[in-house]
Amino acid sequence: MANLCFNILTFDHPKEELRLYFAVKEDSNLTRMYHTLVPDEVIQEFGQQEHYYTSFEEEKEGFFPVTKSVNPTYEKKLDKYGEEYSSKVHNTAFSISILKRYYNAKIHKYFTDKGLMVKPNFIHDTEVWLPSKKSDRTGQFNLFDRYSLKVQFKTVTKQLELLVTFEGISKVYKQSVEILQESVSPTAFNWVIFDNGLYRFDELPNAGKRAYDQVFPVWNFNTRDALGETTEAPDKSNKYKKFKDAIDFFYREYLNTEEFKNLIPINSNGFIPVEEIKMGRVKSNSNQLLFGEGNTDIVPMNGMKEYGPFDFSDTSNIHFFFIFHKDDYQVAKKMDGFFRGTERGFGGLSKFIHTPYHTEKGFSIMFEDRENPWSEIYNKVTEKHFEPDIQYIAIYISPFSKNSPDKSRRKIYYRLKELLLKKGISSQVIDAEKVMTNDKYYFSLPNIAIAILAKLNGIPWRLDNTIKKELVIGEGAFKNPDFDIKYIGSAFSFSNNGKFNRFECFQQNQTRELAGSIIRAVKEYAALNPDIKRLVIHFYKTMRQEELQPIEDGLKRLGLSIPVFIVSINKTETSDIVAFDIDWDNLMPLSGTYIRVDHNEFLLFNNARYPNSNKYSDTEGYPFPIKIKISSPNKDAFDDANIVLELLTQVYQFSRLYWKSLRQQNVPITIKYPEMVAQIAPRFQSTIPDHAKDKLWFL
Repeated sequence: MANLCFNILTFDHPKEELRLYFAVKEDSNLTRMYHTLVPDEVIQEFGQQEHYYTSFEEEKEGFFPVTKSVNPTYEKKLDKYGEEYSSKVHNTAFSISILKRYYNAKIHKYFTDKGLMVKPNFIHDTEVWLPSKKSDRTGQFNLFDRYSLKVQFKTVTKQLELLVTFEGISKVYKQSVEILQESVSPTAFNWVIFDNGLYRFDELPNAGKRAYDQVFPVWNFNTRDALGETTEAPDKSNKYKKFKDAIDFFYREYLNTEEFKNLIPINSNGFIPVEEIKMGRVKSNSNQLLFGEGNTDIVPMNGMKEYGPFDFSDTSNIHFFFIFHKDDYQVAKKMDGFFRGTERGFGGLSKFIHTPYHTEKGFSIMFEDRENPWSEIYNKVTEKHFEPDIQYIAIYISPFSKNSPDKSRRKIYYRLKELLLKKGISSQVIDAEKVMTNDKYYFSLPNIAIAILAKLNGIPWRLDNTIKKELVIGEGAFKNPDFDIKYIGSAFSFSNNGKFNRFECFQQNQTRELAGSIIRAVKEYAALNPDIKRLVIHFYKTMRQEELQPIEDGLKRLGLSIPVFIVSINKTETSDIVAFDIDWDNLMPLSGTYIRVDHNEFLLFNNARYPNSNKYSDTEGYPFPIKIKISSPNKDAFDDANIVLELLTQVYQFSRLYWKSLRQQNVPITIKYPEMVAQIAPRFQSTIPDHAKDKLWFL
């Protein structure tokens, strides 16, 4: 088994008991505690109220002191079967929530006393900012490395834990608010630095409000847009190495010291290893994909080149046409050459996806107004006659990059997509600048080709699975910063072999509509498969009871007594548990490895690093694991010991059906596809047409 380690340190309580001080009046220098967290003595002293306040160990006049153990007392009891068990005795120790905040407060004070910048909220964790050793190439910013320390109680081990994470690098403008306010609205400023302290801009102390020339904003998307800055390309280098190097440095320089250990007695010898009993692997051959004529491969690019797609579009009567600005005629001509196979680097659509490529002479649309093209594009599209028995697909050559700071320009793509969709036409956007400036643009063509095939209802590849009578529903969400609405792309229903059925799209508060769409999908599936065995819901967060209850009620109305499994899937970002393969230079654990980090809670490593392969290309990326929690409202749902492995394997497999790229994804399409729809839906001026809900036009 692999040699893995977590980003977790373990520590002991520095004292067996604590004396903490409580009050009832709110004060910005005190920590607020909900009434269920405080000792009974506090409620008895002050009477019942919603919140109480503590100075922790700092004695203050009029505050009520409470002395308690840090470890609860247990007593032996008998259950209804006469079996003996240990039961925690109420109110014999401070609550875990209080102790977490107590240790976080001590850690927070430790770093602020050292003169380091620390984010002010220490309730859940402590974030420390250190000047970065890297320098900003533009000269506009000072850079800071951000580290987070989070106290956990018996999450992975049976001890107190300190989760250490590297949160990345933040950019801080060298120009002050006083200078930037000429171009940037105050609403765009979020975090700022003043007098070596981090503050939210609207919570600046009075001294900062008197000296805006000494207040420096932290970069964010709003300041970027206000200043017309271009978006930097995402960093695709190995995040495991960056993360591990950073936390090793922070541990060595700031945590593995006598001074810090006097405060937080770390007892682990560095970051703790992953116990072998916690590790496992998804089912063998679960990364096998089916391509043309039943041939299999684990690498999509290889399978497509060797065997072609699993299935073709349901029509061969396909016409392509271009929409482009007159200055981008050469871009359209070059893309036409790529699709025909006459341009260097790509063999053409007919060879790669086995789809005929034809453009009707004079049918493409060329517009002249570059700055405000919408009305011209709209008129030319609406005036054009589209034959009902021809499947059209539009290739939009965008004169504006998707990273353009001008939001009005980015809207044109969405408005055009909506207009075409109403006419039953899918579209593919091409960035004109990239085509002409990237001499290796042909490497993008296979990705574009498989997306086109999927939009034409073809199937690039499928899971090599035995079809089971189960329905898989995926629900993902996306909150766009331009809209104060969180959309949920819901009822993305699939068969267990990955065959897409249909989707709906709702806003976050439409819980009953969301449940109704799931039940409708179950009803339609059960009509064709009356012996349906189970319903699996992939959810983008932990599902609340008020979200689950309408689904249970709907199943009862259908007379279906089938088990329901909720698989909550979260992308692991920097501030979470990760693990590293110490025996591999690049540190990323093998694809298909999973680690149990809590009861029915797992890390799943979903990447392209497979066993028995000595080579790994950096172009495949180094995705962090996804965090999965499995639950069920059915009491006997987990009687079958194999069910958890089956569900983890299913998540792993569904991540291999992403048809916008040949590169391995770490998030399954059951979450990814709904998220993509939810990203687009708020930008449409009307609802998504019903005829478009069984197609993958959004890829």
